Amino acid sequence: MIHKLFILFIFVFSHAYSQFGSQQIISIEAETASGAYAADIDGDGDKDIITSCRSGNFHIAWFENLDGLGNFGIPNIIETNLFDQSYSIYSADLDNDSDFDVITTAASADRVLWYENIDGLGSFGPQKVITGNADGAFSAIAADLDGDGDNDVISASNFSGLAWYENLDGQGNFSTTKIIDNNITSSRSVVAADLDGDGDLDVVGNGNAPNTVRIFWYENLDGLGNFGPLRVIRDFSVYANVIFVADADGDGDMDVFSASPGDSEVAWHENVDGLGNFGPKNTITNTLLNAWTVYAADLDNDNDIDVLATSAETFGGEVVWFENLDGQGTFGPKMIITTDVEFPRRVYAADIDNDGDIDPISVSQNDDKIAWYENMTIIGVEENQTENIKVYPNPVKDMLNIVGQKDLNISTTMLYDTYGRVLFQRNGFVSQLNFANYASGVYFLKLKTDTDEQIFKVIKE
Repeated sequence: MIHKLFILFIFVFSHAYSQFGSQQIISIEAETASGAYAADIDGDGDKDIITSCRSGNFHIAWFENLDGLGNFGIPNIIETNLFDQSYSIYSADLDNDSDFDVITTAASADRVLWYENIDGLGSFGPQKVITGNADGAFSAIAADLDGDGDNDVISASNFSGLAWYENLDGQGNFSTTKIIDNNITSSRSVVAADLDGDGDLDVVGNGNAPNTVRIFWYENLDGLGNFGPLRVIRDFSVYANVIFVADADGDGDMDVFSASPGDSEVAWHENVDGLGNFGPKNTITNTLLNAWTVYAADLDNDNDIDVLATSAETFGGEVVWFENLDGQGTFGPKMIITTDVEFPRRVYAADIDNDGDIDPISVSQNDDKIAWYENMTIIGVEENQTENIKVYPNPVKDMLNIVGQKDLNISTTMLYDTYGRVLFQRNGFVSQLNFANYASGVYFLKLKTDTDEQIFKVIKE
């Protein structure tokens, strides 16, 4: 039976704006806090917070979202005996048991590590070493680089560049190091995204390559994790600290964002042809003192990508955002979310209170604080049924069918999660999407034409 489907948003709003509530503390015990990530650790349908710290009573911990509204419990310690600085935190299902495991790094020990969520309720096993040879391991993420349906791990290291580790059996047993590029240094940030529109995941990084500060990318040549040579996105006169990938200009391909503290700049770089050829920088701001980090998501529910960033000062700083005014990458002036932070190292975003919008999360090192800010977005819309497109079944377990009139001329089919991350993107009309490997929750299907867009809310059972 075809279920009735309603458009989640229409795109001529009577009014839509984003403002943020006061700081809500998750923890002030995260000593020299370095990272945070949101995931449903205990399987209760809301977003919990995982944190990493460089010192203190816990290095890795998670905080339960007790009521799904953003009231958090005490730290649930995952690791107390790391005896090393952890600069990054990430969560993904590494052993194919449908819960979220945790990935982190130990810089001085040159380790990339993961912790198994044993019961899907947030009880974690001991650390499992993916590698002990990532010299100055700084950050690590998970992504399916070889197209076999499980999550591999990618690391960025200070002294041994970029590498990845194949999940050999889908159970979290990893290969030895597969080098992407070990001729770069000071590599601190890594992202996996399809930059050339060929359906597999490429790798974006930053660092000295070899004697020039750059952001760059590597093409996944065959979809199996064999990578081509370094391709320059931009050369910098100062270090680009954090990079992020999202569609800044609404043309259906992935652009690259950067934050560089040395010149107080946040910028984006256009993927001009969808094939990974990049144009000159587009400056969002060059007056954000010590611009430390950048994150992109739709903060005001107008269906384009806005930007979060931080100004990191030893005893102060700001968490700020910039509105994408036209959906094409023209950004407005700085808008302050908070100044009640000391050296905010990271900013992140997820729907913390289950109200359908994206809430910012800040990680500030010098006041040991993890906090979030309620997105008070108000949208004057009515739900409208469309007769041109039907999506079923909804809720979906496995295969989602998309049926539309042939004259709709769909140019791009995209699927987002509640973090605003693009999970699927394909040029043209796609008649089926496989949801079998997605976690239960809310997703957003976007269908774009040359003149219009429609977004549908899809529930995965």
